[in-house]
Amino acid sequence: MLNTALYWLKKFIKDPFSHFLIAGAILFVCYSFYHSNTSSTNEVVITPSQITQQKRDDKTYFGSLPSHAMLNNDINQEILQRILSQQALKLGLEKGDPNLNALLMQRFISYTTQIAKINAANTTLLHRYYVAHRQNYRFPNMYSLCYHFLSPQEQAHSKQAPSSQQCLTHITEQDLQSKLGSAVIKTLNTIAPNTWSHSVNTPFGPITVKLTHYNKAGILSFKDAKPLLTNDYTNAVINTKITDVIKKYRIELPANSGIVVTTKTLLKNV
Repeated sequence: MLNTALYWLKKFIKDPFSHFLIAGAILFVCYSFYHSNTSSTNEVVITPSQITQQKRDDKTYFGSLPSHAMLNNDINQEILQRILSQQALKLGLEKGDPNLNALLMQRFISYTTQIAKINAANTTLLHRYYVAHRQNYRFPNMYSLCYHFLSPQEQAHSKQAPSSQQCLTHITEQDLQSKLGSAVIKTLNTIAPNTWSHSVNTPFGPITVKLTHYNKAGILSFKDAKPLLTNDYTNAVINTKITDVIKKYRIELPANSGIVVTTKTLLKNV
């Protein structure tokens, strides 16, 4: 009996058709196992914080907290939206829909922006960016001064200190030139601090000026540059993240279309 069983077993193993049956059985088991696991991952989890946020959203929009029935309907709508949107993505229904693609692009940019802002709040990362790009954060020559428009009588007694004055604080050389003319800048660069100058001709009439403080052009400190750094660093992170994604794709265009697509041209649309 044992010998007979072994004979038929060996014959079954050697038979090519048996190999086909065995392979089919293995594939069926793997397929069933995969789909049983996949179905277990098809779940929608609503957390207490999401319910709280839904209440806040309703209150903001409607002016009062939602009733239990309204809240129940909102959560049901959210669950259905997640289920059907995930199913639509699995079926590839988003392909070829320009409106949906534009929405998904904006969602990705928004997500990337939030991550970049979180990174920008990290002082260590921000300072590292500052050290690498500090040459971009320069300030021009800055003047703090007081001035007084001279009357004809005061011009005759120009050595007397003026009875009234107007003052400007931390004004750039370019802005000062636009406001009072280049002769004022030349005078400020030659007189001693806190002393009134001789009469200076301006497009608006003769004045006397007094230099109270002068900052020579240089590089902003990390503290002073921080508002600019935060914005620049955030944009740099966004561009880097999107550039990395772009590099993963091969772009094919019709021959002789005249269309130019590079990473730079794509980033213009961010």
